[in-house]
Amino acid sequence: MKSGKLQYCIEYFFNASKATKSRLAWVDYAKGIALVLVAYRHILIGFQRAGLSIDLTLLKANEIFFSFRMPLFFILSGIFITKSFEKRGWLKLLKNKWQTLLYPYILWCIIQITFQILFSKYTNSNRTIHDYTYIFTDPDALDQMWYLFALFNVSAVYIILKSLLKIPAGIQLLIGIIFYYLSTIYNNGPIRDLLYFYPFFAIGDLISGYLLNKKYYSFYRSYKLFIAILPIFILSQWYFLQHEEIEYTHIFQFAAVALIGCAFMLNICFILERYRSIKILKIIGFHSLYIYILHVGIASVLRVIFVNVIGFNNTTILLPIDLSIAICLSIIFYNIIAQNGGWFLFTLDKHRINNNIIIDKSHLIKVDREKVTI
Repeated sequence: MKSGKLQYCIEYFFNASKATKSRLAWVDYAKGIALVLVAYRHILIGFQRAGLSIDLTLLKANEIFFSFRMPLFFILSGIFITKSFEKRGWLKLLKNKWQTLLYPYILWCIIQITFQILFSKYTNSNRTIHDYTYIFTDPDALDQMWYLFALFNVSAVYIILKSLLKIPAGIQLLIGIIFYYLSTIYNNGPIRDLLYFYPFFAIGDLISGYLLNKKYYSFYRSYKLFIAILPIFILSQWYFLQHEEIEYTHIFQFAAVALIGCAFMLNICFILERYRSIKILKIIGFHSLYIYILHVGIASVLRVIFVNVIGFNNTTILLPIDLSIAICLSIIFYNIIAQNGGWFLFTLDKHRINNNIIIDKSHLIKVDREKVTI
């Protein structure tokens, strides 16, 4: 009975069977790793804003992975743009991007800003009514939410150029390189994000034919490739730690560091797919968009409870605890909300939610036919 109930809870709260067997495993592993690294940074920034003492090792660990986290997300998104374009056409694809990226961005910006204003006594964000204007003028000021707006803008411009002007991926990358250079003109804002991440999205589209071709998978998951890339990855990250300013002063050097990091992570993800190991990363990757939306708010509440209520402020111990719980609760909350009629909080594409979660819970009544009936 106990094992059956446990299986039921895993299915209901984590949608484990769907998350671990669907789609391309290496993609979800990559999204899972990138999401964990991004959440790590966000929680660390929350500690800093709260004035907590942070060990130098935690700060350096954050910088090591800083260069490739977000570029990896954009590359992964670009990999599937052509297939989506061929399947839906450009108008339906733009509609889909509005439903799955722009809509939740606007909605959750409003929700997050409102909560930060209402509970300003307990947060470190110092929000005012004026912050609502940042939704379109300065997304970078709205914590983690900027990514959704940036991905929508990059996707929309890419789709329009691809459909109306028939610009192929190679030329899109050349345009992206020009955009990347022009991004130095802007310090922040949606235009800067569009220009800055456009080439990574184009790279994803350009290499998609190779990454999605299974005849190359034996090479991608080989240890020879791992051994070849590892020293280059270590040297590039060492260089970045010594020259962190290159993100702003020598952006093409920074791009090289980022791409080396992305290549190394993809190699690791193909190896993980080969052995089907650390499946929790795949579950995280499957839910990455929804974790991204929810984790900052949950982590903030946990920080307040641990620090202000319990009086525990050892960030070396608190950070992995906060990180793990915030990610798990994000997955749980999403599945509970989506399976009980709240799908509209995350997308206007109900069909997408129906495909990604277990709507009909009746088939979970018998989770293990040989052992238990619930």
